[in-house]
Amino acid sequence: MDGISLSQKLARLLEYCSRHATITNERWTFNSCAYFMIRMDSRHLETLLWVVRLGGIGAAAQHLNLTQPAVTRRIQELERELGARVLRRQGRNVALTALGQSCLERAERVLSEVAMMKAAAGQDAEVGTIRVGVVESIALTWFQSFVARIEQRFPKVRLEIDADLAGGLAAKLTRRQIDIALLPGPVDLLGSVRISLGSCALKWLGHPRFCPPDRNLTAAALAELPTIGMPQDASVYHLMVNWFEEAGLSPRFIHRCNSFSVMLLLVRRGIGISLLPADLFAEDLAAGALKILLEDSSAMDMEYSAAYLRASDNPLVPQLAALAREESWFVGTKRGRGDQRIASSISRF
Repeated sequence: MDGISLSQKLARLLEYCSRHATITNERWTFNSCAYFMIRMDSRHLETLLWVVRLGGIGAAAQHLNLTQPAVTRRIQELERELGARVLRRQGRNVALTALGQSCLERAERVLSEVAMMKAAAGQDAEVGTIRVGVVESIALTWFQSFVARIEQRFPKVRLEIDADLAGGLAAKLTRRQIDIALLPGPVDLLGSVRISLGSCALKWLGHPRFCPPDRNLTAAALAELPTIGMPQDASVYHLMVNWFEEAGLSPRFIHRCNSFSVMLLLVRRGIGISLLPADLFAEDLAAGALKILLEDSSAMDMEYSAAYLRASDNPLVPQLAALAREESWFVGTKRGRGDQRIASSISRF
């Protein structure tokens, strides 16, 4: 609570809307959108927001659990209130008109204020859908405990989980197709908030057949082995390539795989070697199923973050970021670290 009552916040919102409402020659200017927003059903504004964010009526309908005709009706009612079109057809997609763009900007502010007021009043603050983007290395380890904490803390919140590579999640966050991303690597998105989830050390891991007991492998020897890496839009791929470049080497060839679990399976079967977080595979290393191939390699730490946009219209998103930090295995000694064997059992299919 910031000391401002709900009635004071409503008064501020009404004052803002009234200040931006102007009429010229009996035609509404773009600023008149703000005035109408105090009369409109906020669901109409929310619908416009999601049609634009997701790029079409169908995607918005699916996200809002509505039929496409229902979404269309909401947009038509909004346009009827404004007396002008806010959307226009652009091929198979829809695009904003100039009036629609002005309305969208104000709709985001108004909906954000409404969400904060509901949170302050305790009304529907813990109800709704949050879209969580996650990389597979987290999804296969501590993500299940993170989801359990959400279910316990916010039992009426529904999650839409999107597993993707770091680059894909960053792009989706920018386009507002997800609300929060749990991902590795640097997060440098305009208007974003980054909560550190810690880091983990990466080591060259491989099948014991790649590591003869009578000699240690060198960086040059590693470069001759088949390497399995993530695609180019994954942060760990660039760490891998930079490591070879700094050693003045070029790997003989790199297999690229967009699935972390499949990559682990291939490494376990001896198809190739990879740069992996060794701490997550303590059980495999202890059992001799995997070996650290280069003990004296320079430390490579992979940073992880929970990222969301500062202008998020869901007041629960910052709380989810805090929960993610509490559950992350990459922040010191967490209670989930005792269950890191999950990483081995899940990917051994």
